[in-house]
This record gives sequence, structure tokens and C-alpha cells, in this order.
Amino acid sequence: MTNERRERAARIIAAAVVHGTTTDPAFEAARLLDEQGLLADVPADPFEAPGRNRPVPSPAAVAALADCRRAKKIADDAQSLVTNLPGAPEVEAAGGEVKFVVHPQSLADWKQWLHRLGAGDARGRSTGAAMVVHCTYLGVRARLVGYGVPAMYGEMHAAQRRTAVRP
Repeated sequence: MTNERRERAARIIAAAVVHGTTTDPAFEAARLLDEQGLLADVPADPFEAPGRNRPVPSPAAVAALADCRRAKKIADDAQSLVTNLPGAPEVEAAGGEVKFVVHPQSLADWKQWLHRLGAGDARGRSTGAAMVVHCTYLGVRARLVGYGVPAMYGEMHAAQRRTAVRP
């Protein structure tokens, strides 16, 4: 915008603020600037402007989005499949991974979950209050979180030590 156009725009804005006939001086200034042709037409989509190209999504971003959608669909479908399994299951999807959170009452309940998710031979990691097992469920990364499982394993090992025969 040249200096002459800026000065003209400033005079129009000042006149709208000081002598405007509406209760909204900003609207009055915008209307007057538009009437004088001093407002630029801004396209609704900035990439429609000449010389602006919409960036192409990276293959990694496209793959991550597909993983997230697949995990969400599997989590939604799994809700109905796990309702009759023990441990008050909660199923959710985040970051392309399905997370099953359970509260098993026994190690047999925990083993049932491991078998159901096909993670029977997966090694779990104890976080103190919960056991976390990473596996693949229906082709999607999954995480099974069993609250109280480390304590149940601890009780089982303590019972085995008490019954062990010592020479």
C-alpha cells in the first residue's frame, strides 16, 4: 500500500471513529474502506492465492494417521468383545495403539487376558502397581495394563518359597 493510500485509509478510519453514524465505529471504518476499494480481497483458503502450494503430507504422517484410524476402529470393535471377560475392562485408542486396562481378581483372569490378546509368551514389565504387556492385536500395536497383577505374582512367589523344602 503506497503512502497516499495509507493516508487516505487513515483519514477514512478517523472519520468513521469521530463522525460515524453507527454504534460500531470499527464496522463503519471497514465499510468505508471497502467502499473506497482499500480492503484487499483475502481468499478463504490461503493456498488458493497465486504462488502458494498446499504442502503434501509426508508418508510418515499418512501412515501414522492410518495407524490411528485402524487402532480407533479396533478399540471400538473390541469394546463389545471384552465386556464378558473378567477384570472390568476399559479399552481406548491413542497414538495408533489400543490400550486394554483391566483389574483382574486372580492370575487365572490375567492369563485369560494374555491368551485372548495372543500375548501369552510376551514378557510384561511391572510398574509397581500394574503389569504392562506390549503385543499386537489384530495387526495393531496393543498394550495390556493389569492393575494388581504384580502383587498377585508376588503372593504366588512368596507362597512357593514358604512351601519349598530346604535341606
